[in-house]
Amino acid sequence: MYEEARAILQGYEYFNSCIYTDLIPLHELGYNPYVYPLSEKHLQAAVWCPDYLKYGMLCMIVSHRINQIGSAIPPRAMVEKFYLYWGLAVRSLNEYLDMEDRRSGDSVIAGILTLLLADIQQGSSLNWRCHLDAIYRLIMLRGGFHVVAASKSMEPLLLCFWSVAVMGNTTCPASDLFMTTFQLETLKFLPQQYITTVSPIQLCPVALFIEIIKINHLRMRVTRPDAAGTKAFLKESFEILERINCFSPHRLAQSKRSNQDVWALVGLVYQAAVALYCILSLQSLSALPETLALRVQCATHGRLMQTLLVEALASKTLKRFMIWPLVVLGVEAVHGDTPMRAFVAKELSELSLSVGSYVPLTAKRVLGEFWVSGKTRWDACFDRPYVFTGQIAVDTSGLMPLYK
Repeated sequence: MYEEARAILQGYEYFNSCIYTDLIPLHELGYNPYVYPLSEKHLQAAVWCPDYLKYGMLCMIVSHRINQIGSAIPPRAMVEKFYLYWGLAVRSLNEYLDMEDRRSGDSVIAGILTLLLADIQQGSSLNWRCHLDAIYRLIMLRGGFHVVAASKSMEPLLLCFWSVAVMGNTTCPASDLFMTTFQLETLKFLPQQYITTVSPIQLCPVALFIEIIKINHLRMRVTRPDAAGTKAFLKESFEILERINCFSPHRLAQSKRSNQDVWALVGLVYQAAVALYCILSLQSLSALPETLALRVQCATHGRLMQTLLVEALASKTLKRFMIWPLVVLGVEAVHGDTPMRAFVAKELSELSLSVGSYVPLTAKRVLGEFWVSGKTRWDACFDRPYVFTGQIAVDTSGLMPLYK
């Protein structure tokens, strides 16, 4: 009990002095309800919260420290501590999942998400999608997404689930995408706050995020045995690309109360990244043709993105949101641009240190193998499901009244 209390206190101090201080610049983008220091109230709640949440958060803190050290061979004692906490969290979570009256509660969903993010952060999850599938099943047990979304305490949890599921599908084989139809259909009845507050977690502008969902769904449909003719897919693909190209970063910036230059930069980076994802992923499935015009468009987006990313990655406010755009640029860099490859590899290595996550190093390895493979198609890069997110934790403060 003493060791547990000491670990919680040390984790509390580490979060406030190291993790929270790195997150403070996010407030420059506007008020972010998910960025705050831990208080005595949170420390007291840790005594009452289920073990799977307690140890899951300790996993996140230990993993952050390991990744910020940046050693090729991480300290053995810290790695052992991570897996000790991980094992205790999994055991506790399994016990709750075996209880019929508790398995679909808010705290259990938070626990699964916490373990999912800890696994991704540490680079130890080969089957991260099983976590998402478990959450999806629990949501369905409770009546569906629209029912669960009515709970205020579930908002940050569902935003995290939504973001990881959608962005994770972009870097998965087209033959192995996850709940793309559900994501598309859910857009019709999602409460407005879920459509307008994706930004505090992912930063991808909402209009472009919706186009990513549509691209994911189209990729899934193209691979089905009963797929429609190529003309229908071609038309839909070009319509998506046209909407992406018509997106206005300037209008996005004008809709914000402060730091409009920063928001314009965000819009430009993600517009180029989503356009590249659209073209490269759909060409990989022959839904879009490989024409000179589209190759020129990709090369133009790639050069622009590299220039924009130099500025974005120098920003303490934006850098943690640039992992996915860097990955997309890395896929484009397979088309013969050695300096661009070197830029992507260097920035991913530095991001791992600065955000305290192994995710950028996983991306660097995957892209490095792709660059020397002799292959150029999007699906050849992501031969199994990957997820590249800078999020390392989910806000569970809304669940604190449930602990006692």
